[in-house]
Amino acid sequence: MAEQFHKIYISATDFIKAWEKEVYELTNLDYFTYLLMNSVAEQLETSFFPQLFNVDEELILNNEEITNLAFHLGDSLQLFFDKNCFGSCPLNCPNQLQQKVSQEDFIKAGKIPESTEFGVYACTTKEHCLKHDLLNYVTSDTVLDFYRYDLKTTTKDDHPVLQRLIHFINDKVLDLIKKEGDPLLKAPNDNASELFDRLIEFDENTWSEPEYFSFDDPDDPETMEPWRRPQDSILSVIEEFQEIAPKAKNYQSIKLFEKFLTTFMGPMNISDLIYEDLEEFFLIVFPTELAAEDKLQFGEELHIFEQFIKFIDYNYEKNLIVYWNELIDSNLTALRRTFNLSQHFHRKHSYVEYQLSPEKSSNALLDGFFEIIDYQDGYFVVEDIHIKEQYQLFDLSMLDISLLEPGDIINMQLIPQSKDNWRAIWIECVFAPRAKYYLV
Repeated sequence: MAEQFHKIYISATDFIKAWEKEVYELTNLDYFTYLLMNSVAEQLETSFFPQLFNVDEELILNNEEITNLAFHLGDSLQLFFDKNCFGSCPLNCPNQLQQKVSQEDFIKAGKIPESTEFGVYACTTKEHCLKHDLLNYVTSDTVLDFYRYDLKTTTKDDHPVLQRLIHFINDKVLDLIKKEGDPLLKAPNDNASELFDRLIEFDENTWSEPEYFSFDDPDDPETMEPWRRPQDSILSVIEEFQEIAPKAKNYQSIKLFEKFLTTFMGPMNISDLIYEDLEEFFLIVFPTELAAEDKLQFGEELHIFEQFIKFIDYNYEKNLIVYWNELIDSNLTALRRTFNLSQHFHRKHSYVEYQLSPEKSSNALLDGFFEIIDYQDGYFVVEDIHIKEQYQLFDLSMLDISLLEPGDIINMQLIPQSKDNWRAIWIECVFAPRAKYYLV
């Protein structure tokens, strides 16, 4: 239902207009498509793009562009379902994801089991087959066409960020099929007018964007509400803290937190700040941006940020220190260890030399976020957290392996050294295991 979303990107009313149908004509598949558009848009805005740092601006989508991409995706997916899954293909994958697929099933579907069409994706279950088909016939085309024709970017199709975006969306589509597909996709052509009637009613009664408050209006009954007061905005509080603690301007954590809020979170009141915001900042943004800073002192940065938290609590009668203490108790050891790993790597290795190396332009180069799964005979087993591919006998000698632990996630580039042996050629950052929550 629409109420499940924190934010409505495409309203039911706008969706129905775009579909050019009467309410009584809408089906369960239409309803699923509506859910998909809003779900994917929310995931992109809150989970994917906030994790991107130091990338070309043309790759970052704003709210309107995210909504347009989600709409195109829903349109493409519904066409694919209509023509294939609920049309010419007898496999019925969306409703039987865990069912095994036999050679006979492939033949009935007009597919050749040994065909290279399936590449590295072993279609042993219908979920595998659906994931492959969505990736190659829906998600990739939609994303690449959107960047190429709608945004008119010059970025190459194999750009790592675009590939990560494609796999991220593909995974979220499958997740939604698992969560919402039953019973909607078991009867895709059944009438869904009652479901849409409830959505339309929700549209009519839901909140609307508040108008900007004018202090020239003394009759506004909400004048004194905290969220109305500009001095309670986090950015204003940061400025106030820097005025009374001038040295804070020299600390990277404060500067970066301000950038994090401005670039990815948008205007926020102190009351809007939640534990996950602080955890995401310190587990993802802080190491990504600052681990390469040779002179940065980890302990000093955390100390000044704690002073900032206490400043807020004292002057604005908040209790953010509870969040801070929980963050430190839960993550400090792993955060300090992985930050030191990243910082030590960047002290020893030159990014310029890496950029000029022949390995950088290798066609076999892989780029991604890899979780440490196992350690065997001096080599690691890692898994790409987005596409779930594992790489055996992995050489991580560029890092101090004595400090690595299972669950650590490494953003790195790697190339094959032999048939079953991979080697890291550059490491962007090492993240604590908890960071996976925000990276996937």
